[in-house]
Amino acid sequence: MTEDKNSCECNERQEIKKDISLKATVSGIKKKILILSGKGGVGKSTVSTNIAVGLSQKGYQVGLLDIDIHGPNIPNMLGLQGHCPLMTDMGLFPLKIY
Repeated sequence: MTEDKNSCECNERQEIKKDISLKATVSGIKKKILILSGKGGVGKSTVSTNIAVGLSQKGYQVGLLDIDIHGPNIPNMLGLQGHCPLMTDMGLFPLKIY
């Protein structure tokens, strides 16, 4: 075996571990609500934020993920501009607000 093949196998194993970890994490979430549209500017972030805040005020534990890589608005709506989640080799740890 060459070093390249070992390195490739190691990378594949790491990717499989990450995939399994993500599936285990997501499967632990009881209910998921997805807000989406193929068009921009229709209020997806506004609706998502209002649903998350409303559920949180009712006592539910809520996670909100903005997957808009070009211009995420959720941090602005929640006053979190400039705050970054903790990123480690173990994964991404979200910001907690109360």
